[in-house]
Amino acid sequence: MDFAKFFPGAADWVHNLGKVPPFLYLGDLYAPFGAIHLLGLALLGGCVILTCLRLLGAGLTDETPSDVERNLRLWHIVGAAIVIGTGLVIGGLNAERLYTSQSFFVKMISMLSALIFTFGVVNNIAKADGKVSLTSMILGGIAMVIFLFAMGVFSIADGISPGTFHVLTVGYAVLLLFGKRTRLIAGIAFIVMFGTVLEGYVVAGLDSFSGELRNLGIARSVLGGILLIVLTGYEIYKADATAGGRVARMIAVMSILSWVATAAGGRWIGFS
Repeated sequence: MDFAKFFPGAADWVHNLGKVPPFLYLGDLYAPFGAIHLLGLALLGGCVILTCLRLLGAGLTDETPSDVERNLRLWHIVGAAIVIGTGLVIGGLNAERLYTSQSFFVKMISMLSALIFTFGVVNNIAKADGKVSLTSMILGGIAMVIFLFAMGVFSIADGISPGTFHVLTVGYAVLLLFGKRTRLIAGIAFIVMFGTVLEGYVVAGLDSFSGELRNLGIARSVLGGILLIVLTGYEIYKADATAGGRVARMIAVMSILSWVATAAGGRWIGFS
């Protein structure tokens, strides 16, 4: 699934995009824009993680969620501006390739979800010190549906499905950071599930195209995703007795994962 399938009539426009200003004059600056793009992702990602971990009761716990959000607000905006601005240049210079790229499709859909989560939901919840408004719940539900759709494409698309491992890894890392009751179970389960897959590739060769290893990886990823949902849900349910608090924590986890999916989709553009 890619943008070419959704917008087939845009093929000529995409083909000529790199030949018109300003993209016509920016070809030699591709590498600097790419580097700045990664710095923007790192800045924005750091702000997202700090804000979401605070809603999860971890990280900067000496400050209230509203204080964390206020102190990081400018950097949220700067990071997003860098990511979007440099992304437009990078996209324009690689328009033909990205038009038919499944990884790029996943990246864009994930980023739409991530932007809604961050600027439409998480920051507003943090401003209210964890209270969830009806608007935040509606926007959070929309963002969650978009994110799940992106992950569905990511998990079944040929050539990029291993990228879901990055999202699962961060999900377990977040659980280790804020979890108290399930931390040990999560750590052991992750090592057992994915350590055996890595061991298989070490034995067979990291460049192996073994169908058995591929099927094992897919099965472990599905199992790992289901277990992550169960453990995270249980941890959130036990950590907060209020319905609003549980919703805020769930949204915080999903926000982090949506940005990770955005970054992972971007990295797999070069691999696929």
